[in-house]
Amino acid sequence: MPSPTRSDDEFTSCANCGKLVNLSEYHPTVVVRHSVTANQTENVTLHFCSEDCLDEWTGPFP
Repeated sequence: MPSPTRSDDEFTSCANCGKLVNLSEYHPTVVVRHSVTANQTENVTLHFCSEDCLDEWTGPFP
């Protein structure tokens, strides 16, 4: 019996415009290092729906 698919695992919002991005297809990404505490950092992956949205993106977080 196949396991149910979860849409949260397959799609995410574009960090620039908010359109849905299919994670199983090619799309531009940026990894941003984000400070959690003074001694701890976390890498956050931002997903973009197109190269144009990546070019328009102006900050580390939407």
